[in-house]
Amino acid sequence: MKTPRKGKMIVKSAVVCLLYVLLFVESQQSLPAHAAAQPVNANASQEVRSLLSYLSGISGKQMITGQHDYLESPDELNNKLKSLSGSYAGLHGYELGAVSNQNAQTTARQRNQVIASAIQWDRKGGIVAMTFHQSLPGTARTWKNVQSKLSQEQFNKYVTPGTQEYNKLIADLDDAAVYLKKLRDAKVPVLWRPYHEMNADWFWWGKKENFAQLWNIMYDRFVNVHQLNNLIWVWNPNAPDEHSGPYAPTFPGLAKVDILAADIYDNDFQDSYYRNLLFLAGGKPIAIGENGDVPSAEVLERQPKWVYAMTFGKLLTEQNSTDEIKTYMNAKKTLTLPELVKDREASSK
Repeated sequence: MKTPRKGKMIVKSAVVCLLYVLLFVESQQSLPAHAAAQPVNANASQEVRSLLSYLSGISGKQMITGQHDYLESPDELNNKLKSLSGSYAGLHGYELGAVSNQNAQTTARQRNQVIASAIQWDRKGGIVAMTFHQSLPGTARTWKNVQSKLSQEQFNKYVTPGTQEYNKLIADLDDAAVYLKKLRDAKVPVLWRPYHEMNADWFWWGKKENFAQLWNIMYDRFVNVHQLNNLIWVWNPNAPDEHSGPYAPTFPGLAKVDILAADIYDNDFQDSYYRNLLFLAGGKPIAIGENGDVPSAEVLERQPKWVYAMTFGKLLTEQNSTDEIKTYMNAKKTLTLPELVKDREASSK
């Protein structure tokens, strides 16, 4: 790779810094007092308002533990975490995207299993998060198609109303909405984190100059057409490491984001990732959307405003020893499911 001249690097850094400043100024001018606890959807359910208020309230005090499970086995790893540590995580992460070449019937069955588990989890007092590894609209549901390489010109067709590609996108969104409505009707608030890691190039929606158009299409379809008022909108880039770009260029704005999260892997909990996201959030909660290594007590002390962290899938045991898992789950700073239930009950009084 050709090394850019120093002058070009300085200009690029200055532009990124200016973006952060402008976004921060916008957030301070446009948000009323206590806006951090107010959902961006004016019609959000009372359950959403209560959960978002709670998450805002624990910022800087405590952090909720989380565990992600796959579409095919929605309880496997959260159960494994319980057997290893003695407690469930406070947040259970689920998957709505099918990536194993499932047919429509199998996809529907697996998604319904996810929904049933999520409703049961909510009834236990836990928090539900939902990931959506969406295949390129109109293609088979495979991991390869989630990672389709699209040029900017090709991507533009998917966010341009009237095109065949746009119609395929809408059909996919409408299909996903069927299952989110079941959670809405069961009064389950959902931390909804679509199109994550968009500041990197490994998904079809990644590193696009007009990513916000895709976000806005989904937001409008889900909120204004399907009345999915049970969603808390989580914008979730990758940490801006050597593989990913900075946060700001793909940020759709505070008016359509409730929580800002970052995916952090390889124990790379740099303070700059934390500070930059906190700055961009303008007072809204921040979280670790995915992690492999669980954050240490030292990280949690140094970066106190993360409100939750979700360990991703099998990385629970592939990147953490049993002792590390127990230490993390039993830390004074972290909340497991029993502790979360008690804390939420106490905060509501």
